[in-house]
Amino acid sequence: MKGKKVADLGCGTGRFCAAASFLGGYCICIEIDNESLMLARKTFKELGIDADFVNIDVEHFYSQTKFDTILENPPFGVKRKGYDLIFLNSALDLSKNVVYSVHKTNERSEKIIRNLASKKGFSYELLTTNFEIGYYYPWHKNNIHNFLVDIYLFKKII
Repeated sequence: MKGKKVADLGCGTGRFCAAASFLGGYCICIEIDNESLMLARKTFKELGIDADFVNIDVEHFYSQTKFDTILENPPFGVKRKGYDLIFLNSALDLSKNVVYSVHKTNERSEKIIRNLASKKGFSYELLTTNFEIGYYYPWHKNNIHNFLVDIYLFKKII
C-alpha cells in the first residue's frame, strides 16, 4: 500500500481509509452522509492521518486520475435495489489496478458482478464469509443480524 493512491467509496467513518493510511497509502474518503464524513475527519485529525474528504454521492464522483486501489463496502441494495452495482461500476471505472468490494451473498448478483468485471477488464477472486452487524437499521428485527457476504478482489487484466 505504501505510496499508493487509494479511494474509499462510501467510506462511512473512514475505517478502510485509516487502515490504508497506516499502511502508507494516501486515501480519499468519499461519502454522501456528511455526518459520517465529519466524524471521519475528526478521527483522522486525532490520529494524525492525512487524507482528503469528499462529500458526494458515489454515483456523481469523478476523478481525472485513476486510483491504485479502491476500497468499498457499498450499501447492499436493501433500501435501494442495485445500489451496490452502482458503487462497483464506479469503482471499476476509477481503478487502474485493484478493487476490494463487499457484497451481500446472492447467486444472481454474483453473475451480474462477474459480467460487469469482465466487461471492464477485471478478473476477480471471491471469498464468502459470515458477517455480523448489531441492530442498526429500522428493518432489523434482532440485536445481532448475521448473513453471508462475498468479498471480491478485482484485478485489472493487463
